[in-house]
Amino acid sequence: MWGAAADLAAGLESTVLGVAGSIAGASAGWLALGVILHLSNQLARGRGWYAVVRRACPDAPDLRRNDVLAVWVAGAGAGGVVSARGGDALRIVLLSRRLPGRGPALLTGTLVAEGAGDTLLGVTLLGVTLALGVGPRVGIDTSSLPWLLGGAALLTVAGALLWRWAPARRVGSGLGRGCAALEAPGAYARGVLPWQAASRLLRAVALACFLLAFGLPATPAAVLLVMVAQAGGRLVPLAPVSVGASVGMLAAGFGPITGTTVSTETLAAFFLGTSTVLTLAGVALAAAVVLRETRAGVRETAPSPPVIRT
Repeated sequence: MWGAAADLAAGLESTVLGVAGSIAGASAGWLALGVILHLSNQLARGRGWYAVVRRACPDAPDLRRNDVLAVWVAGAGAGGVVSARGGDALRIVLLSRRLPGRGPALLTGTLVAEGAGDTLLGVTLLGVTLALGVGPRVGIDTSSLPWLLGGAALLTVAGALLWRWAPARRVGSGLGRGCAALEAPGAYARGVLPWQAASRLLRAVALACFLLAFGLPATPAAVLLVMVAQAGGRLVPLAPVSVGASVGMLAAGFGPITGTTVSTETLAAFFLGTSTVLTLAGVALAAAVVLRETRAGVRETAPSPPVIRT
């Protein structure tokens, strides 16, 4: 048992040293520019969420845009450690302090409404990427179609039965109010989608900077492949397996689409190094925002000093 533990510790140490070495050997200038562009990508995405929140909460004139942007960035930073859903939970907790009485269901609905547009852009981008021959070939297994249809039918029946429960109806009503932005597709297309498209573009440019930082070709096809690999890895819930899946997709397609020979170790160093840098930056920003919101809450709840009458 102790031998296995020692081997595991040695493997972890080797991985950490390898990531640290890859980051140390990367171009600091390109890394810094990539981090700045990545943060700009999050700010653009947060600006779209702000439009959704304003639509869902028209009776909150005191809600400031910068507060919503800070909350979005904090959720993105936390999501790098506790998963995207954990980042969304942090967003709900932090923003609910700025919107008392709205309830978590409404704020969850705003995230659903914002995610609808981003999913649409993501599917469109994936379709273009696959049409260009970048990324893995996708096959459709029709044998699983009956199971998928059956699962969808069970979810529909369960939702209909659950809707008969009064607390579930209240939650559903809150979610519906949070999704108010989807009731006006034209306004959504003008006020939300452009920010999400800008976010995607900034993210692509940031990835190009990271590729250059690690001495890799930063062609449009290479950037698209990295984006597909990142998205594919997120489908796997376990972090080590997720990283392995992403690196495997990169290793399988990077050489053919760039016309270069790049080792799997180099691609793994790029992927882990980039993820580590962004995680550290995101956690630092998330901690700063949480600390600021905590101090703001303390100031708001602190009792006023007694008035001494003479």
